[in-house]
Amino acid sequence: MFFLCLLLFLFLLFLLLLLLLHLQSDSSYPKGCGNSSLGGDMYGAGYHAITNIDYSSVCISAMSARYSSCPGMTWHQMDVRQLSFADASFDVILEKATLDAIMVEEKSPWEVSPETSSFIHQALIEISRCLKPGGCFVSITFAQPFFRKRLYARTVYNWSVRHDSYGEGFEYFVYVMTKGEQLSPEDAALEQRLLEEPKSQPACCPTPQDEENNDFLCNINL
Repeated sequence: MFFLCLLLFLFLLFLLLLLLLHLQSDSSYPKGCGNSSLGGDMYGAGYHAITNIDYSSVCISAMSARYSSCPGMTWHQMDVRQLSFADASFDVILEKATLDAIMVEEKSPWEVSPETSSFIHQALIEISRCLKPGGCFVSITFAQPFFRKRLYARTVYNWSVRHDSYGEGFEYFVYVMTKGEQLSPEDAALEQRLLEEPKSQPACCPTPQDEENNDFLCNINL
């Protein structure tokens, strides 16, 4: 099982590197770094202009020391809701489970609390602001599209949303938001439904297709 997870991680890393290679840019790639080795792996693959951020000053200090021999890789203690970077600073912004951590205390994935929704909205506004036109925000998560696209598919962010999944049974989802592209008709309709949804009502139930894609949720006792 560990070997399969390792192969899956390496495959995801390969896909991300292909995305970065496709953009062919020298600008940095900020992310909520935590203590992940992903930044180091990307550096080893030849991407040396990497800007790492995290809310924890302890984490930033430790990771900065760990990768002190990597010129071009920088480390900043920063709140994702108040990024200090200039507008249109980056071609790629990458997060891996940062938003999952923000949502970890939510009691149900079906209805995100107003406080958490506001937190995530502020973060996405800042991420969109810092992206260059045509740049991509890449989000890696275990969250199913039914739950996560409700957060990403908003006109105010000025990006399109697409996703892919990898693995069988235990899936990773990779969402790619491209700055300056319009939402698909399906995602625009989703946004409209959410805007019309009474605030006091729980999130709408998934369609039969959604239920088929998310059938494992039926076996979870919340």
